[in-house]
Amino acid sequence: MKGFVEKTLSPEIFWTALASIGTLLAVLVALFLPVMTQFLRNNRLERLIRAEIDGNFQIIRNMTSREPRSLPNGVEISALQNNDALVSHIDLRMWYQYRYELAASRPDSYERFQKLNRLAESVVDAPKEPAMRLAVQTDEASDFVAKYEETFK
Repeated sequence: MKGFVEKTLSPEIFWTALASIGTLLAVLVALFLPVMTQFLRNNRLERLIRAEIDGNFQIIRNMTSREPRSLPNGVEISALQNNDALVSHIDLRMWYQYRYELAASRPDSYERFQKLNRLAESVVDAPKEPAMRLAVQTDEASDFVAKYEETFK
């Protein structure tokens, strides 16, 4: 055993072994770093899109009723006025920006988020005619809330 340790610690063998180990570690990093980087990036994208959906849920769940609403100061507004005020706060920017990247890397997550965001888009893109707009917004908002609760709860 003493001969093995002396031979291993001799400079020419020690540095050759250290260089081999370093090369092996460099190859492992080169192989797995892109995979890990992409995995972490996809997780971040998924969290961003989920946060956007959660924010939209907080807004859209207040658009499901066709009954007039009372503001905190006591003024009563129609359901259409309420919905028109809330629609401007629905945000789909993250979805529009990263949906194709998510579809390419995580198709299951894309499908789950796509179903919800289609409903949110329907709420935003409701017809211009007031009666029709109210009907579409409340129906799509109800569907969005039901789908959200089914998907995430």
